[in-house]
Amino acid sequence: MSDYKKEKNYEVRQKANEIIKTLPDYVYDYFLAREIRLSAMSIYSYANQLKTFFVFIHDNNPALKSKDIRDITLDELDQLNDRDIVEFLHYLRNYPVKKEDGSVKFVECSPTTIQHYTVALNTFYKYLMVRKMVSSNPIELIQRSKLPKKEVIYLDNDSKHQFMDSVETGEGLSKRQAKYHEKNGPRDFAIINVFLSTGIRVSELVGMDVKDINFKKHSINVYRKGGNFDVVYFSDSAGYYLNKYLEVREMTYHPSDKENAVFLNRDGKRISVRSVELMVKKYISASVPSEEKRITPHKLRSTYAETMLKATGGDIEKVQKLLGHASITSTTHYVDSTEEEKEAVRNLSDV
Repeated sequence: MSDYKKEKNYEVRQKANEIIKTLPDYVYDYFLAREIRLSAMSIYSYANQLKTFFVFIHDNNPALKSKDIRDITLDELDQLNDRDIVEFLHYLRNYPVKKEDGSVKFVECSPTTIQHYTVALNTFYKYLMVRKMVSSNPIELIQRSKLPKKEVIYLDNDSKHQFMDSVETGEGLSKRQAKYHEKNGPRDFAIINVFLSTGIRVSELVGMDVKDINFKKHSINVYRKGGNFDVVYFSDSAGYYLNKYLEVREMTYHPSDKENAVFLNRDGKRISVRSVELMVKKYISASVPSEEKRITPHKLRSTYAETMLKATGGDIEKVQKLLGHASITSTTHYVDSTEEEKEAVRNLSDV
């Protein structure tokens, strides 16, 4: 694993630990038992979800309001029933969060996010049940509704070409943006080519080091979600633009000898996820403004998935491997049927 990835994992785990410290000791034991199997981001996500749950039961249960959250006992947790859980899930639809400056913002969870909370609580209660720390699991009494299939958002062929043209030439950019494009154009075009050629996540792209690229094999070493090592392969075209960028990388960004990142910011340091997100938004706004609010680096991953599904004749298992998904269920979220595809098979049922 790269030094960058190790540092990011350490930072995320530290943030998770700070959250876990505010919760009862048995929650700490729960994470200690699961830590080996979970990625840093998963631990952080579960920690946030459990904190939201404990804050809710603390603030809304008269018997718990007078005590510190850390002092909520297992007996008190065991007294909660399915109604308490349902009330919590309803609360997630629009709940207040106090910001560092003292102001309050309201968070609205989507049905998918609420289901993630349900799964997190179910796993937590199952852990307690197996160890006979509670007598029942109230989550089991809650009927989970089937989520509607999400719309698959991606760039169609025409939009993809318009987008690529804007990244390559700077067409559609403002005068100020065009000035930055003179410097960053080769970097930005290499980034977009890598995205659309490999389907890697933005975090995987940002984490790339120069030594991870093998031009002879047209491959890049990446660490997937969860820290699993994988190899992705880029096209000849992506390789060409990636190499062109690397030829000017040092002269343009002046990185230190210790900076190993492939893609750099104006200070010669590793580019951030946020910077890549803003960069994609800038070019989408310039080329396909109707998609400005919908297309993100992750939707470029969707674009790659749709392209490969069509190229492989709908071979989901093959695309699963290309995307680095542990489960084929994750891959099916990217499957879409266009009107043209549906029309093309309209006579196949005739015998």
